[in-house]
Amino acid sequence: MATMVDFKQGVRASLLATLLAVSAPGAANCTQDCPESEPSDGGTLATLRAMLSAIRLPDLVALTPLAPDDSLPAEPEEPVPQPGAARASADYLHRGLAWDQCGPRKGASVSILGNEDDTTPIDIVADRVDYDRRGERIELRGTVEITRPGQRLEADRATYASASGQTEASGDVFLDYRGLRLQGDRADYNLDTQTGTVEHARYRLSGSANLRGSATRAELLDPARSRYQDIVYTTCAPGNDDWSIRASSLELDRDSGMGVARNARLRVADVPVLYTPYLRFPIDDRRRSGLLIPSFGSSSETGTDITIPYYWNIAPNMDATLMPRYMSTRGLMLGGQFRYLSPHQQLEINAELLPEDRKNTEEGVRGALRVLQNGYYAGWYSSIDYASASDDQYLADFGNRLDVTSLRNLSQRADFGYTGEGWRTLIRLQQFQTVDTSITPENRPYGQLPHLELELDPQRWNGLLEYRFQGQYDYFDHSNAVHGSRLVAVPSVRIPIRRSFGYLIPQARVYYTGYELQDQQDGLPERPSHLIPSFDLDGKLVFERETNWFGSSALQTLEPRIYYLLTAYEDQSDTPRFDTTALDFSFASLFRANRFTGYDRIGDENRLTLGLTSRTIADDSGRELFRASIGQIYYFDSRRVRLYGDEAEEDVSSSVAGEFAARLSQDWSARASVQWNPNETEDPWEKRVLQLRYAPEPNRLVNLSYRYNLGNQTGSERYEDADLSFQLPLGDRTRLVGRWLYSMLNDETIEAFAGIEYGRCCWRLRLLGQHLKTSSERDGSTSVMLQLELAGLGSFGNPIDKLLERGIYGYHTD
Repeated sequence: MATMVDFKQGVRASLLATLLAVSAPGAANCTQDCPESEPSDGGTLATLRAMLSAIRLPDLVALTPLAPDDSLPAEPEEPVPQPGAARASADYLHRGLAWDQCGPRKGASVSILGNEDDTTPIDIVADRVDYDRRGERIELRGTVEITRPGQRLEADRATYASASGQTEASGDVFLDYRGLRLQGDRADYNLDTQTGTVEHARYRLSGSANLRGSATRAELLDPARSRYQDIVYTTCAPGNDDWSIRASSLELDRDSGMGVARNARLRVADVPVLYTPYLRFPIDDRRRSGLLIPSFGSSSETGTDITIPYYWNIAPNMDATLMPRYMSTRGLMLGGQFRYLSPHQQLEINAELLPEDRKNTEEGVRGALRVLQNGYYAGWYSSIDYASASDDQYLADFGNRLDVTSLRNLSQRADFGYTGEGWRTLIRLQQFQTVDTSITPENRPYGQLPHLELELDPQRWNGLLEYRFQGQYDYFDHSNAVHGSRLVAVPSVRIPIRRSFGYLIPQARVYYTGYELQDQQDGLPERPSHLIPSFDLDGKLVFERETNWFGSSALQTLEPRIYYLLTAYEDQSDTPRFDTTALDFSFASLFRANRFTGYDRIGDENRLTLGLTSRTIADDSGRELFRASIGQIYYFDSRRVRLYGDEAEEDVSSSVAGEFAARLSQDWSARASVQWNPNETEDPWEKRVLQLRYAPEPNRLVNLSYRYNLGNQTGSERYEDADLSFQLPLGDRTRLVGRWLYSMLNDETIEAFAGIEYGRCCWRLRLLGQHLKTSSERDGSTSVMLQLELAGLGSFGNPIDKLLERGIYGYHTD
C-alpha cells in the first residue's frame, strides 16, 4: 500500500506533523487483532525520524512512502523535467571561478562551499521525492540538488541511501567538492566518504592550481585523490587547447600536490612532441624531489650545452639541486646547489667541478665555489659571501652573463657583529681573488684580516647637541706591497636645527689615524699617525608654490642648499693606500665631508658648495613629476692632499654637476646626469648619461641610454656606450625582445641579443640569439638559445627569461 503526501513547506516540523496525520489507514482505530498485513506505524515513523535527523528537505513537492514489497512504484504519469542545458554546458563547470593564472599557484585548496563536515545535515532539493521505507532510500527526480558544507551534487535523477550516504545520480551530473569540479553522464558517489566514480567526466581544479580536462571515467579515491582513465589534461584557459597531455591514466593528489600520468603524450597545437611511459609533475607550488626540466643550447665556447638538474627536497627547510652539465667541446661538468633555512639563518652553497677541460687540457681540474650566509639572533648577526674560481679564465669561459664575465676580483668575506641600544660592532675577515690578468700583483687589493668596527649612534645632550663616535681597527694583508695595521677614531658633534622650511646643521669632527707598518719603503716611518680636525656647515631652504603640470594641479618647490667645509691640511704621503680611492664625482659628492673613500687620505678642504634643486609633485598622488638639480664647488685654497703625485690642485671651482628626471607623460620618462668642467677647453664634458624610457603598458617598452665617461686620474675607466633594449608586441601572442650594448669608444658590440616570444598564459616559446664579448683580448662568443615554457610543467631549454629580466630594464615574465 502506498500513500501520497503533498505539502508546501518542507520544514522538518511540518513534515513530521503530516506523517503523523497520514499513518497507515485504520491504525488509529485498531486497538486489538490488527491485520498482520498492515505496516507498523511505530517502525515507519522511527525510520523517517532517523533519516530526518540527518536530512533537510526544503521546498519539496511530494513524498511517497512505498509499499512493503520489493518492487518500486511505477513511473509517475507526469513527465520528468528534462536536463537543464546550463548545467551540461562547459561554462557551468567554470562558473564563479576566475582563471586568474595558469597552472600551480600559491595557497592551499579552499572549497567555496565552506568547510567540509560529514556531521552536518544534508540539504536536498528536487521537483519530486519518493521514499522507500524498507530500503531507507530516497528517489529524487527533476533538478536535483544535494548539498552539505564542502560538497554539492546536481543531477536530473538521483537515489540517496541515508544509512550509507551512497548516491547514484544520472542525467547531466555536476559534482563540486574541495577545489575539484566534475561534470558527467552518471555518478556513483558517497557523500560521507567522498568517494565514487563519474562516467564521461569533464573536470576542473580550482584550489591549488588552475587546470582542466576530460576523461572517460573519473574515480574519486578519497577527499584528496582522484584517478582518471583516457585523460586529457591542460593548464590553458577554457576555450584554449594550445597544449595538453593525453594519457591512458592520471592520478592527482591534492594533499601531496603531485600528478602522475602513465603512457603520456605531450601535444603542442595538437601535434605530439613527446612520449613518456611515466610522467610525474607538480600541481601546486610546493617543493618536491625529482628531475627538473633539462636546459640545452649551443655556443662557440661550450659547443652543445645540456644540463639535466635533479632536485632533492631533503627537509622542509633544506634542499639541494644536482646539475650535471655536458658541453661537447669541454666535457662533463658536475654542479650543485645546497640551501638551508632556519628561523635565524639562511645558507646557500653553489659549486661546479670540471675534472678535465677538453678545450684547455693544460688547465687541469677547473671549478668554482660560492657560499652565501646570513644569520641573526637576539642582536647578533653574521654574513658570509665567499667566491672562488680555479683559474683566471674560468668566468670568461663558462659565464654567459656580462655582469659575471666582467668581474675583476672575487670577494671572500665573513662578517660577525652585534647591534645594541644605540651602538653596534662588527668583525670582518675579507680577502680577494683577482681574476683579471691585467692587474699586476702589487696592485691587487688588500685583505682585511681582521677588520674591527665600533660605532655609536647619534646621542642627544641637553636636547640640542648630538654626538657620535666611529672607530675602526684593520690589519691589511698583502704579499707584494707594504702592509700592516691601522687604527681610526672619528668623534664628532653637531647641532641640528630643523624647521618645516629647511634646516641648518653645524658639525665638528676629528680624524685620528695611526699605523704600524711592515715592509715599509726605506726612509719612510713605520708608525705614522695623523690628527686632523674638520668643520662643516650644511643649510637648506624649501620654497613652495601651487602650479599646473599639463592640466593637473601640482606643487613646485625651489630648494637652495649651501655647504661649507673646512678641513686642516696634514701631509699623509708617508702612509700607504690600503683601501682609499677618489670618490666618483657626482651631484651627491658635492656635499660629502671627504673627497676620498676610506681613511688613508683625509682631504684638506676650504670650500663652499652651492646647489639648487627644483621639484614638481602631483597633488593627487604625491608622485614626483619633475626634478632638476645643479651644483658646483668653489675652492678658497688649493688642495694639497693627493692620491697620485705631489702637485696641488689649484682650480678655483669644480666641475658643474647636474641631474634631471621627468615624467614627460603617462608613457614617457627621462633621466640625465652631466658633469661639465669649465676649467677644460678641449673636452669640458667629463660625463654624460642620458636615458629615455617608453613604457605605455607592461608588455611594451623601449629603453634608450647613452653613457660617456672621459676617465681621469682617480682611476675611473674611460668609456662611451650606447644601449638599446626593447620589448614590443606583435599582435596578442607575439613579442620581439632584444638588447644592443655598443662601445662607441672601441667601435665594437659588447653584448647583443635579439629574439622572439610567442605564446600566452599557459605556454611561451622563446628563441634568442646572443653575442657576448667577455674581455677586450678575446673574440666575442655567439650562441643560440631556445626555451619552451609550459605552465604547470616547467620550461625546456635555456633560462632565457632570466637573461631578459637582467638585460631589459622593466621586463618581467607573466
